[in-house]
Amino acid sequence: MNKRTRYTNEPMEFRVIPDFLPPPEKLRFKETAARMTYDSRKDVLHLQLSNATVARTVKAAPGVVLEYDEPGNLTGIQVLKASRRVANPRILEFAVA
Repeated sequence: MNKRTRYTNEPMEFRVIPDFLPPPEKLRFKETAARMTYDSRKDVLHLQLSNATVARTVKAAPGVVLEYDEPGNLTGIQVLKASRRVANPRILEFAVA
């Protein structure tokens, strides 16, 4: 860089620019992302897909329970006796394609 910086004693003017972004609570998604929990005392692995209230459950397979909301959307999956069905229920690995 061949150009030198020149400093001056000129007075500087500052003005406040109003915030143009919405408040943080409006930036967030209305619904939380899917989450997975493991209860080691009950040995239950739970994948929660939405915050909707569970209206009914269906036994899909031995030890697998599907949860649905009132309109029939899948809201969660429970894996009972998870330590027998999953290599390590405390470790979650996922991929986004």
